[in-house]
Amino acid sequence: MRPTERIKEAQRVLEAEAKAIFASSKKIDLNFSKCVDLIIDCKGTVVISGIGKSGNIGRKITSTLASLGTPSIFLHTSDAFHGDLGILRKDDLLILISNSGETEELVRLLNYANENCIKSIAITGNLDSTINNKATGSLNAAVESEACPLNLAPTCSTSVTMALGDALASICAMERGFKEYDFARFHPSGNLHKLNFEIVDNIMNNQFLPICEKDSSIKEIIIEISRGQQGTVFICENKKLLWVFTDGDLRRCIESGVKLNTKIKNLETSTPLTIKSRSKVLKALNIMKSNKISILPVIDDFGMLIGSVKLSQCI
Repeated sequence: MRPTERIKEAQRVLEAEAKAIFASSKKIDLNFSKCVDLIIDCKGTVVISGIGKSGNIGRKITSTLASLGTPSIFLHTSDAFHGDLGILRKDDLLILISNSGETEELVRLLNYANENCIKSIAITGNLDSTINNKATGSLNAAVESEACPLNLAPTCSTSVTMALGDALASICAMERGFKEYDFARFHPSGNLHKLNFEIVDNIMNNQFLPICEKDSSIKEIIIEISRGQQGTVFICENKKLLWVFTDGDLRRCIESGVKLNTKIKNLETSTPLTIKSRSKVLKALNIMKSNKISILPVIDDFGMLIGSVKLSQCI
């Protein structure tokens, strides 16, 4: 294929899958709401099962549910009948994924669930299937055709199933009052965890801070800004922070004709933005972003300068 033909074909595939998801959104009805209730009311674990591509999608949905506050686990259908059925308990909810709705192993698993009064949800492309008819609740994942040029490989159908899983997980998270803070607790190694849980004290710089006393001249401040290489100098009196002087302030002073021997205390300055060392990193990030600054002085409870934190350290 020529490059232009490849591009056109890629666009066709993506458009086909997007259209399939859009069409699926129009099929959402009270059955979806019933499935949400089943998940919210589940006292145990949401157990998801599938084979092949459906199993791969099931693993992804399992991960999304768990990330958004719904305890879930993936059970490989074949493993279930070789000792792993013990995973499934009476208070659990079983979600079965099958495009045909007639996968033999899934039918057997659903029969076991029904025999043991375990509620279930079927996500299938065949509303007249055994799985759809026997499950407690069901979601319609039917598509007109696959994006595969042979109309054989699961493409549109898997995208729709995954999207339905995302919709379930998202709405359940909303109903549980799941917040960004909760999401961060489940991602202790991620950047979001750092923002919500780590404190400024853990990331701030407290060595070689660019500091000048309030009696310093503009010339002395220029030297300190150059030495610190942070574009900022902190103006203090006996270590107590008074002002923050930036290279932008310096430029404006020079443009307005301020002499190099002028004392900083004789210039108009404003109260600096600061943060406490025990504050969350997220708070520091929000202060810097909202005020369009790249560095923030860190002070103690007495207003003493004890460090600084850069925007780049928080992102």
